[in-house]
Amino acid sequence: MSPGTDNSVHIPPELIPSILQHISPTSSFPFLLPRQAFTNGSWQQYRHDLRTFLRFAFVCRTWCTFTREIMLHTLIVPWLDGSILQLCSILRQYGSYSRVVMIFTMDADGPMQLLDRNDFYAALGKCFRSMPQMPKVEIYGTMDKIFGHSLPAEVGRFEFTSLRSLKLVGSVGHNGKSILHALGRSAAFLETLEIMYFETWPSDQSLPTPLKKLRSLILQCTYLSVPGIIGLLRGPDEEANSGQTLRKLVIIPSHLQSLPPPDITPLLTFDSTGERLRFLMIHRLDPCRSLECCPALETFIYVSPTSSNIFPFLPRMLRRLAISATLLSPSDRFVAYISSENAQNLVHLAVALNHETYLAFTTMGQPFASVTEACKEAGVSLTWIVPGMLGLGLEGWDDATELFQTVKSLPRARLKMI
Repeated sequence: MSPGTDNSVHIPPELIPSILQHISPTSSFPFLLPRQAFTNGSWQQYRHDLRTFLRFAFVCRTWCTFTREIMLHTLIVPWLDGSILQLCSILRQYGSYSRVVMIFTMDADGPMQLLDRNDFYAALGKCFRSMPQMPKVEIYGTMDKIFGHSLPAEVGRFEFTSLRSLKLVGSVGHNGKSILHALGRSAAFLETLEIMYFETWPSDQSLPTPLKKLRSLILQCTYLSVPGIIGLLRGPDEEANSGQTLRKLVIIPSHLQSLPPPDITPLLTFDSTGERLRFLMIHRLDPCRSLECCPALETFIYVSPTSSNIFPFLPRMLRRLAISATLLSPSDRFVAYISSENAQNLVHLAVALNHETYLAFTTMGQPFASVTEACKEAGVSLTWIVPGMLGLGLEGWDDATELFQTVKSLPRARLKMI
């Protein structure tokens, strides 16, 4: 090569984001936070990986721009951690890049600068005001720490006008009135509300502002209070309840709740909520009574072991169905269903195998050969959900994969596509 020739290699700017996504902690972050993430400290690994990723910001000015967007997309805010002061300073200039904030209300391991509770809330409020496009907030740990009776004045000034999704994961020791008021400040804008591991439910309380835009309500391993949920949807104004906009409902009752769990029919019939649903996932609840109230479902997920014959109750609009393998015995019920007009819109079927059926599946070849053949003839994609193995991925079911992991009967799974 002749002297003076430029030996540097130039990477087209449009390729840089793809390169960085392969080494970015945000790409694998959902899998880094398992069910007990807020107690086992696995979220701290994400912060460590993020600091390692920071080195890529110094490659050049172009890389700095792209890494900034990735680094500030998902923010981890430990309880009372003094690092929030530094975060405040950064967000004043770059807060428009932030999309998700996760607050962990438990003590972090190792030395850290702890702030006074009021100072922490004041800094958190400044962070929120610097993030005009933040659509999602997740709070993990003990809810009473951040939504306790001694609520400081700073919390009342939090503004979540851009918030579209709120996730609360943890325990509640009091009646939850302050939690409802915290929800009320963002209720008018929320489209998704997810609550996990609440062993109590706020009683005799209602939201100060109705959930006018709520489209998705997810209750995972949470105490099921049907009147309480109806009150949440009704809000303070009975004429503007959120049951009119709800399209997705997931109910996985707490395993500590008495058996059988309460009947959810009053919830589904409340202001014809069930008639508007397009997505329904329930666990350990009566599937037949629920299906009768939801004629327009496009997705139904029920992987609880049951001997009930749900096929006559499945709506004609159904496109995706996930069921327990116990529903396939006897298999002639399913074969009759999938060949009928009621299943003419069905595109995907997922079958959850327990350990016994999986053993038969591996030793006997094809114990559900008639089911497999019926699916092929009907042009329906068939997926077997195998328990006890690492990983989980439902192709085309991105909105349900995390929910499968929560069901106790399928703590871990991987899929075999046929």
